[in-house]
Amino acid sequence: MAPAAPAPSFPSTVTVDVEQLVLPGRSVPVALVRLDSTPPGGLIIWGSTALEQLRDVLGSIDQSAVEAIVVTGNARSFGAGANLKEIRHAQLSGVSDRYVGLGHEAFGVLADASVPTFSLLTGQALGGGLELALHTDYRAAHPRTGPLGLPECRLGFFPGWGGVHLLPHLIGPAAALRVIVFDSLRGRNAKAAEAFELGLVDVVLDAAPGTGEWDSAWQGWVAGTLAALDAGEPRRRAGTPGGTGEQEWHEAVEQARVRAERIWHGAAPAPLVAIDLVAAARTETRTENGAKAVAAFAELVRGDVAKASLYAFELVSARSRQAADVPAADPVPLRKAAVIGAGLMAGQLASLIASGARIPVVMTDLDDERLAAGVARTRERFAAQAARGRISAEQAEQLSALVTGASGPEDLADADFVIEAVFEDLDVKKKVFAQWEEVVRPDAILATNTSSLSVTAMAEDLRHPERVVGFHVFNPVEVTPLLEIVAGRRTGDTALATAFELAAVLRRTAVRVQDAPGFVVNRVLTRLFDVVVQAIDAGTDVAAADHAPDPMGLPMTPLRLLDFVGPAVLHHVDETMHRAYPERFARSPWMDAVVEAGLTHVLPTEQAPETGADGYLAADAARLLERTRTRRPAGAPGAPASPEELLVRIQDALAEEIGAMLAEGVVAGPEDVDLCMVLGANYPFHLGGITPYLDRTGASERVLGRPFHGR
Repeated sequence: MAPAAPAPSFPSTVTVDVEQLVLPGRSVPVALVRLDSTPPGGLIIWGSTALEQLRDVLGSIDQSAVEAIVVTGNARSFGAGANLKEIRHAQLSGVSDRYVGLGHEAFGVLADASVPTFSLLTGQALGGGLELALHTDYRAAHPRTGPLGLPECRLGFFPGWGGVHLLPHLIGPAAALRVIVFDSLRGRNAKAAEAFELGLVDVVLDAAPGTGEWDSAWQGWVAGTLAALDAGEPRRRAGTPGGTGEQEWHEAVEQARVRAERIWHGAAPAPLVAIDLVAAARTETRTENGAKAVAAFAELVRGDVAKASLYAFELVSARSRQAADVPAADPVPLRKAAVIGAGLMAGQLASLIASGARIPVVMTDLDDERLAAGVARTRERFAAQAARGRISAEQAEQLSALVTGASGPEDLADADFVIEAVFEDLDVKKKVFAQWEEVVRPDAILATNTSSLSVTAMAEDLRHPERVVGFHVFNPVEVTPLLEIVAGRRTGDTALATAFELAAVLRRTAVRVQDAPGFVVNRVLTRLFDVVVQAIDAGTDVAAADHAPDPMGLPMTPLRLLDFVGPAVLHHVDETMHRAYPERFARSPWMDAVVEAGLTHVLPTEQAPETGADGYLAADAARLLERTRTRRPAGAPGAPASPEELLVRIQDALAEEIGAMLAEGVVAGPEDVDLCMVLGANYPFHLGGITPYLDRTGASERVLGRPFHGR
C-alpha cells in the first residue's frame, strides 16, 4: 500500500514585529505591531502559520506595561485576506475548521485586549485584512487607502473571521449587509472617503505612509484619542452593539433576503449563510457567532458552488496578470493609432486607446459633419471623467488633445494600429480594409472590432492578410475588461503579438480566439437566447420562459439582455449563427417581426409602460408575437416547456455548443470559455464561468458523455 501523501505546507509569508513607543504628550508607551510581507513591501496574506505567529506575538505583549496596541501594515497592504491556496486545500480535504478558528483566536486577542486597540490602514484592507482591523476599537486611513472590502461572498463563502458579527455592530446591519453581500458579489470595494462616510474608519489622515508627516499624524490621533479616554470618554470596544433596535435589524435582514433571492434565486448559497449569521449577530456574542461561522464555513467551502467560485476567481486573477497563448513574435511599436468610423463605438475605442496607451489617435469617417461630432463626443467623455473626479482637468485636456479628426488620408498614413468600427456588415468592412491598406504603412496592423463576422473573410482579398486581426472590445467599453483577440486563418504572429501587447497596455484581459462565427461570448449568449425564444415562439408562457434560467443566477434574463443590446444587434448575431450552424440556431419569426417593425425593446419601459395581453411583454412586441406564433405539439422539438424543462434544454444546449467550440479549436480549453463569460458577459463566479456549472448539473455528461473538467 502506497504511503499517504504528506499534507501540504503553507509557510508564513508575514512578519510580525513589536516595538514600544511613547507618543507625543504621553508617558506610557504603546505597543506598535508592525505587519509586513516576505519579501517586504508586498501583500500581507494570512495563512494558518502566519495566524499562529500573530496570535503568539499579540499574546506575548504585556498589556500592563502599555497603554494601547497599535497595528500597522506596510505602505501597500494592511492585509489582503486569506491564503487562497490553503482555502483550496481545505475544499479538497474537507478540513477548514482549524484554519478558520485560528483567525478568530489571533484577531480575538485584539478584541479582548484590556487596553484600547488601533488599526492604521496603510494600504489595501480586503477580506481577513479588514476583519483584523474590525477587531480593533479604532481605525485610521489616509486618502489613498484602499481598496477596502469583504470579497468572500463572491468567492463562494463569507467573511469567516468575525466580519459578519463585527461590521453590523459598527456601521449598522443594512450597511454591513450591503458590504458583505451585495458589494461583494458585484466585485465592488470602498475607498477611504466612502469608508469614512460609512463609519468603517474613524479618521482619514492627510498624509502618506512611510513619511514623517504620516508618523506625526497617526501618533497625534492616537494620543488625542487616549487623552479623551483619560478624560472620561467611554472606550468603544470592537463588536459593541451600536444601538440598532430589534425591529430595524430584522427589517434590514429581511430586505437583504428578499433582494438576494430576487438577484440569485438560490444559485449562490454564500449570501444566504452570511445573512443568517448577520441576523444572529444581534443577540449573539462575538464568540458564539464565531463558533457558528467556523462550522458554516467548513460546510460551505466544501460545496461545488464555492469550488466553482474560487476556480473562477483564480482563473481571472491569473489571466489578468498574464495572458495565455501569446505568440513569441515581437509586437509592432505603437506610436499612433487610427479609428475608422466616428460613431458611438468608434468614439469609445478612440477614448480607450488614447487614455490607456497615451498615444495620438486619429479618427476618420465618410462624412465630415459626423466626424466632427464623433471627435467632440470623444473629448466630452474625458471632460465627464474629470467632472466625476476620475481624472484631473489637466489630464482631460491632455487626453482630448490626443484625439483628432483626419483632414485627409495622409493623416492616417503613419498609424501603427488601425481599427475599424463601422457598420457590422462584411462587405462594408472588406471595402474599408481594401481602401486603407493602400494608405497605411506596410507594417501597420489592421484590426476589426467585429463581434461575430469572419476575420478571415475580411482579409481574404488584401495583399497582406497576415496583418489583419480581430480586436473585439465589449460594450460598455469603460467597464468590461474582456478583449477577444481573434486569429483569422492567415493572421500572422506579429499582428497577434501586437494585439496582445495593446490589450495589456489598455489593462484588458485578452483571450485568443480562432476565427469562428460569434467567437466565444456572443456564441454562448446567442445559443441560450435561441433556446428561450424557440420556446416562446412555440407557445411557452413568455414570463416563464424568460425566467427559466433564473436558477443559474445570471445578471439578466434573456429578454432583458435583448433590450440591453438592442433587438437589431442581437438578431444580426443570431442570423450570423444561423447561417453557420442552421442545425443548432433557428430563425425566430417573432424576432424577424420585431426587427422589421423597428422595435427597440420587447419589455415595458418607463417611457412605454403599456403591456400586452400577457401582462409581461411591451404591447407592440406582444401583438407581433401573437401574429407570428406557431404552437407545436408536446414532445416536438422546440415545443412549449415548463420552466424546469426549459432550464434543462438550456443546460444541454450550452454544453453542446461549448463542446462544439472546443472540438473546432475556437479556444484552447474550457477555461478560456469560462474566462470569456465571466469578464465579457458578467457571468457570476458561482457558475465558475459556465463549464463547472454544466458539469455539476450533469449537462456535459448527458450531451458529451464526459465532464469539461476531469472525471
